[in-house]
Amino acid sequence: MRIDINEKYCITSDEYQYILNTKFVSNGKKTKGQEELKVVAYCSDLNHCLKELVKRQIRESDCISLRDVVKRIEEIRSEINRTINF
Repeated sequence: MRIDINEKYCITSDEYQYILNTKFVSNGKKTKGQEELKVVAYCSDLNHCLKELVKRQIRESDCISLRDVVKRIEEIRSEINRTINF
């Protein structure tokens, strides 16, 4: 399974866990210019994975007030909803 959340993050899974990944373009000799994934977190369930995604995006944001944090959480929620078509 692979769910692209936005241009930076995607969620993949195997038979045991959900995996939060960052997407990046490779600079390697063999894979230069190709999209690759870097594991950010291993999660036991999808809910945990989504919470980790929100926490990371909040930490990476330029929020300076609680109001900014709430607004950013709503933006992230909208991204996720668009991704899964709710």
